[in-house]
Amino acid sequence: MTLIQGKREMIEDGIICIDIGSTWTKAAMFNLSHDRFSVKSRAVVATTTSHLPDGVYAALHQLQPEYDWHSIGPAPVPLRFSSSAKGGLNVAVVGLVPEMTLHIARLAAFSAGARICAAYPYRLTRSCIAAIEQAHPDILLLCGGTDGGNERYVTENARAIASSAFNGTIVYAGNNQAVDQVRDLLGERDLRITENLMPDFGRLNIEPVRETIRQVFLERIVAGKGLDELVRRFDTQPLPTPLAVLNLVEAIGNNVPGWERFALIDMGGATTDFYSFCEAYNPDSGTILKGIVEPKIKRTVEGDLGMRVSAAAAFDTAKDFFTLSLEDVQNGYANMQSYVDRLSANTSYLPVDLAEQQYDRLLAAACLQHALVRHAGTIEEVMTTKGPVMAQTGKDLRHVNRMIGSGGFLAAMGRAGDILELQSPKPAESEKLHLLPENFEYYADTEYVLPLLGCLASEFPRQSAASAVQYLTRMHHNEQVKEFSHREFTHA
Repeated sequence: MTLIQGKREMIEDGIICIDIGSTWTKAAMFNLSHDRFSVKSRAVVATTTSHLPDGVYAALHQLQPEYDWHSIGPAPVPLRFSSSAKGGLNVAVVGLVPEMTLHIARLAAFSAGARICAAYPYRLTRSCIAAIEQAHPDILLLCGGTDGGNERYVTENARAIASSAFNGTIVYAGNNQAVDQVRDLLGERDLRITENLMPDFGRLNIEPVRETIRQVFLERIVAGKGLDELVRRFDTQPLPTPLAVLNLVEAIGNNVPGWERFALIDMGGATTDFYSFCEAYNPDSGTILKGIVEPKIKRTVEGDLGMRVSAAAAFDTAKDFFTLSLEDVQNGYANMQSYVDRLSANTSYLPVDLAEQQYDRLLAAACLQHALVRHAGTIEEVMTTKGPVMAQTGKDLRHVNRMIGSGGFLAAMGRAGDILELQSPKPAESEKLHLLPENFEYYADTEYVLPLLGCLASEFPRQSAASAVQYLTRMHHNEQVKEFSHREFTHA
């Protein structure tokens, strides 16, 4: 029997996938046929933050009410689950040069499904240490220096961390020549030493850090969030939800023809996650590259861009966006501010009239626009000894030809046949040009199935990828689709 045949037999009666979110716990029973998964039944319950397994059992009871899910015996079908509840996985990053090791460390943490709560270049000051102690990150990722290169900063930072009150896990992924000093300084802490993120200048080595962070998630974070009960009950390890989605993005890009260059945006109440699958840099483009060649699959997460918990932060971040969008609307900016204040006071608040629906759409457009601009690279003219040349920094998204909208708000918009209009920033002559998608098809995850299929992407990459694309809804720009316009606010 082959490995694939064994896996098929394992799930011949179906498989259940669960995503435990901060607000809702979603579940679905999948059947596998003709190399694709189909949804047999679904369940949604409120996440029980005091004890996460209670919500999971409630969802399982909706899927199969005839079975006693609290019983000790084997479950009737296999189960896989992911979680972003209780804040997910928070990481503070300490690097060296902002454009190099610190940037790579952020990419590595994001690709492991983490959320960056702080990032510090160069030497850790007393104020930096105080901020880390106050933030209480789950993991402190310490890196810096190529192998055989600079040792000073990482050892000084290790010494500062050793003198601090931080009691979380420390992952060291810096200069291998400084390992002994780091171990001597931090050996009494929960220290994990892995390979250097950038062993040679410009060469990325992200996978060892990803795996180390995932192991910390399984060993330390799962127990702290009450998920260890589910691990024991169902004999399966959870994934951070963003990592499950990242695995699915990779599976789609590698297995579905026509999806070799695409992006996915997952917009939630607290954060906006952006994923891309495409080559980051074309060496034949006539441009030079500043910094590193970013990975083909990339994730970024914006903690100040969200539809409810982070609405006030998003409004503050995108002030220029709102000012420009509402400049022809009487009291438009003030009314938008009032709406955001209502969201901040009650994060479960829903629009009560057409005006508030449009303010919600404008907030979503701001989150989408800023998340995309931050994820994408830039190009600018720089002077060299040979004259002016065009220099690229970051990832080129101009050839992305498909984009997926996921998360509660974008899924609801898709079900309503609605779509957001992207506006590329218009830079002044002296400014950088953002390398944003130029011509793409838009799809909506109207069934909110992608995070659930992400639980299966590592074991069944081809089948989960084909299923994900099949469940997407293609959105079209036409008369029925409401493009954002300030004229829709004139009645407010």
